Amino acid sequence: MMLTGDHESSAWRVAKAVGINEVHSNLKPEDKLNHVKKSSRDAGGGLIMVGDGINDAPALAAATVGIVLAQRASATAVAVADVLLLQDNISSVPFCIAKARQTTMLVKQSVTLALSCIIFASLQSVLGFLPLWLTVLLHEGGTLLVCLNSIRALNEPTWSWRDGLWSLLSRLRSILTMLIEKSSRFGGNIQPAPL
Repeated sequence: MMLTGDHESSAWRVAKAVGINEVHSNLKPEDKLNHVKKSSRDAGGGLIMVGDGINDAPALAAATVGIVLAQRASATAVAVADVLLLQDNISSVPFCIAKARQTTMLVKQSVTLALSCIIFASLQSVLGFLPLWLTVLLHEGGTLLVCLNSIRALNEPTWSWRDGLWSLLSRLRSILTMLIEKSSRFGGNIQPAPL
């Protein structure tokens, strides 16, 4: 859907060039705002609006996600926007959405991994099954794994979360195997501490 303050003939010319089927022209800022609110209710979910002018600011603020082209945008539009595109290229919006989903997934994985390492190491240590040095090593190893996991955000967001989770679990398994082997070399078998 295209919302514009331009004349109808100009709006349709641009809409046909980019493949937009629904055009609302000759709109004032409050008309754009009403269209965004109505479309958001009808869609039943989120709504992304892309704009750059001062007259787009109320609608950008009302949208779930407001995106502006930063090089051309007015200061008011920049102030209310959620996303600033530094290039005048709207085709990067799908990439931004994919990158946001990838980042959300990586954050969830990292939090789960960190809490798992902390709970596993702490519980085993409190129960006396792990020596203190191995507990500290597991805790810091979890921190290291979280850092390594966050580096994956540099990759293109094309892989699925199952692949990422499988990769992360296999890394964790190999690190735990290595730690157990090291522990058996230095201190013999891991035995519970006497109570």
